[in-house]
Amino acid sequence: MAKGFRDGAGLMHASFELVRRDPALLWFPVGSASCLALIAGFWIFEGAWLHAVNGPWFFYVPLIVVALYSLFFVGIFFNVALAAAAASVLDGEEAGLRDGLNIAWSRLGAIAGWAGYSLFVAFLISLLKSKASRWLGTAAQIAWSFATIFVVPLIALDGLAAEGARRRSFQLAKENWTAETGGLGALRVALLVPGFLFYVAAKLLFGGHVHSPGAKALLGFVLLCGLALAVVVFAVELYRASTGGDLSRGAVPVAS
Repeated sequence: MAKGFRDGAGLMHASFELVRRDPALLWFPVGSASCLALIAGFWIFEGAWLHAVNGPWFFYVPLIVVALYSLFFVGIFFNVALAAAAASVLDGEEAGLRDGLNIAWSRLGAIAGWAGYSLFVAFLISLLKSKASRWLGTAAQIAWSFATIFVVPLIALDGLAAEGARRRSFQLAKENWTAETGGLGALRVALLVPGFLFYVAAKLLFGGHVHSPGAKALLGFVLLCGLALAVVVFAVELYRASTGGDLSRGAVPVAS
């Protein structure tokens, strides 16, 4: 396990080095967060309008489902675009925002399928937390995250459909769970830094030292973008390394 943690931590370090080497990758989580904010605002407005006209309660059900699905879809779309661009950078090529988005556009069917799959599982896990046990639901959520960490790279790099990517991800996660666990552990350790920054920021904000709503929003926005970027790039690093390449040195892997 200790070796697995070191291997995973090495992959996490390589992921951060990749971002430092090519800061243009930051545009992907920025674009994702911006689109998600706009879409969320739109659906909130629709919900407020429905409430204002005293719409029947059952109208809220499809509205909520469509709203959540659209958010899942957009988030996965940008993650696939980021994964494709990160893989190109790892191969020593240049990849901009347009290149990644073009790959994502060519994977719309798989992205749509995985968005539906993810939404359904999220609903089941939420139901499990509310009806059975919160700890059991949390364990299921962690297990699902481990098992599906390779889905986005598989869609982006191999062009697999949602179901095929899920099955392959389960297989790869089982084969590489030690490094994956170590990498996610390293990610959590790395997140202690922004977590501490959040704590300090909260003390300042609630203490009345910072009054600007824009500053509050900017802090959360930057840290969320950094988290999203680290997770996706780590998943690409681990996937490519697990199929035969040593991406921490920029080698081009050979698919097995």
